[in-house]
Amino acid sequence: MKKIYLLNLVAAGLVMLLITQCSKLQKDLPTQPQSPAVQAHPLGWSDTQAANFHGNYIRQHQWDLTACQPCHGKDYAGGTSKSSCNTCHTDTPEGCTTCHGGVDNKTGAPPKDLQGNITTTAKGVGAHTIHLVGGAISNGFDCTECHKKVEKFSDSHHIGPELLPAEIVWGELAKKDGAEPLWDGVQTCQNVYCHGEFKFGNKDNNPSWIKVDGTQATCGSCHGLPPGDPHPAVTLCYFCHPGVVNASMEIIDKEKHINGKKD
Repeated sequence: MKKIYLLNLVAAGLVMLLITQCSKLQKDLPTQPQSPAVQAHPLGWSDTQAANFHGNYIRQHQWDLTACQPCHGKDYAGGTSKSSCNTCHTDTPEGCTTCHGGVDNKTGAPPKDLQGNITTTAKGVGAHTIHLVGGAISNGFDCTECHKKVEKFSDSHHIGPELLPAEIVWGELAKKDGAEPLWDGVQTCQNVYCHGEFKFGNKDNNPSWIKVDGTQATCGSCHGLPPGDPHPAVTLCYFCHPGVVNASMEIIDKEKHINGKKD
């Protein structure tokens, strides 16, 4: 009995020793080395002046943004990367003003164009603003008067190298009264209702897209002052069109001017 008792004490001591050794905290243990940060993109990815700028990459890959979505999410709000693309873009990378527009207005119409030009002498810019926003003689017009309407970024007629330059598809107003508009592919519109291809209109008027100086929108540029025979030879337009123009030859109701109707 005595021997067994002593062994039990030894056993108990061993157990206590093990517990004590396991419970004792060790200090000043060596720190595990940190894993290096993963570089998801090359240097210069966010630098607009760098060759590796992501805008250049996207352009070279036909504006295909699907490669961005596995990390940043389909809405580009962060996804698994927890890094949102929408922080720098006013809308999302698929917003209209990401690639073009946003300088004069938020319609998406240039300026800027796809090359970053903002001057009206650039074909990609030209008279977009005055057509979309309007001016002293008319309200603005919808994009569909010259282009197919874009509903979403991935529309088949929206992006891709085979669609450059932008396709011209004339709308109903441009073709009013049987007009057969023509874009020469360089800088001039011809036979457009809006610029004189109508009864009593100046049918030889071929306005320049890149000459935005106000001279192509004066009274008499699209129709004569007065319009030709058999229109009455009266230059006081407000006598017959008081709801459209005043005695100072100013358009007072732009809804009634260049609208496809005879008011």
